[in-house]
Amino acid sequence: MYRFMVDCMKAVGVVESHAGQLADVLIEADVRGHYSHGLNRLVILKEHLPTMITPVADMYIKDCQKKVCKTDGVPKILKERAGTAWVDGLSLLGPVVGNFCMNLAVKKAKETGVGWVCAKGKTPSVVVEQYQE
Repeated sequence: MYRFMVDCMKAVGVVESHAGQLADVLIEADVRGHYSHGLNRLVILKEHLPTMITPVADMYIKDCQKKVCKTDGVPKILKERAGTAWVDGLSLLGPVVGNFCMNLAVKKAKETGVGWVCAKGKTPSVVVEQYQE
């Protein structure tokens, strides 16, 4: 399923690393029982991918096609202190921004004892409880 999701997202221009992060989050949502935020978001969209008659993540595919969501890039740190940061997701996929922010928060927490990062400008992050582990 992972490879399938990545291939579908790549078909609309999403770079492989971003597509993989999205696939990880959608699959993890199902594994954790959050079916409303997992692979159930798949539909058949023949009109969007005429050469691939396959289910794709409708919400994310449409956002990428309509340029609501950027398909490549790196979030930007707008403001930063020792234990905090404010990040602009630059309209990237929510899981990409979420991973960036969580990695930054963990780094800050290791250095200062606290890591608090807020983000703006992203699509939904879906399920974020995987970061607790």
